[in-house]
Amino acid sequence: MSGMTSIEWDRGQAAWRALLERATVREVLMGAQDNLTNVLAVTLGVTIGAGRADLVALAGTAAAVAESISMGGVLYTSTRAERDLDARDHPGAEDEAPGTRLGPAGAAVVTGLAALAGGLLPLAPFLVLPIGAALVASITVSVVALFGLGSATASVTRRVWWQDGMRLVVIAGTAALAAALIGAGLRVA
Repeated sequence: MSGMTSIEWDRGQAAWRALLERATVREVLMGAQDNLTNVLAVTLGVTIGAGRADLVALAGTAAAVAESISMGGVLYTSTRAERDLDARDHPGAEDEAPGTRLGPAGAAVVTGLAALAGGLLPLAPFLVLPIGAALVASITVSVVALFGLGSATASVTRRVWWQDGMRLVVIAGTAALAAALIGAGLRVA
């Protein structure tokens, strides 16, 4: 706090809070929800289709890492394009609301890390449990995490917590069901 008055310090903390509450909701939600959903679906499809934990680990880890890099890149390019369009269409607008969005690099890092965390979550049970129990644990942990992510987002956006939690669960459940059907239809074991 050296060189800062207490008022400046309070304003700085309020700015960081606003940034974390508003600017990163998009990045965390896109990364974590997307990759948790994708890796859960891959895990379910490969488990049903191949029935081998080593293939689940291989496919799931490859999907988690590739998707986290991809999502970080998507947020980098989309945030950059969004800023360029705003600057073109509304010159000087960035002066009106500074700090309400992460920059392209910040968006990429936050999204990539959230995606990696979300993607590794459904895989964790496969490290310590037999394949059948790991699948049940993976689905359970993923559903709880998705519901929690939706509920946490609702607390920031001031929406109904359980509805936003269920929304994420339904989206992921639809993707997981599609992957399970593909796994059952293309069974290789």
